[in-house]
Amino acid sequence: MEVKIKPVSGCAQILLGILTLGIFPLAQWLNLRGWPKALDESGLTTRGGTKIAWNEFTKVTKVITNIGRTGAKTEHYELKFPKGKIVVAPYRLENGDQVLEYVWRRLPAQAKG
Repeated sequence: MEVKIKPVSGCAQILLGILTLGIFPLAQWLNLRGWPKALDESGLTTRGGTKIAWNEFTKVTKVITNIGRTGAKTEHYELKFPKGKIVVAPYRLENGDQVLEYVWRRLPAQAKG
């Protein structure tokens, strides 16, 4: 299964690029390297090209972030493995709930606990 990220609007990217003196595009690129690119029965492949088998994942953490004073919240999941973590943010992925369900069904039981 190919995982596609919903793009940030072009106007927002340009504005953030200007406000951060060009740091935003670089930071975004580095951050997205730790997001899934493809999922299959054997494991997950990151956007950076790293292949991780499902049995390598050791812990799943649900992260809820409050956005300002609006009361709005976002949530994502961090899949931890010995060499780092992978971020699965359903709200930023096309078919995000399906991606999360696919991942959840394949994670080892000890990682979910």
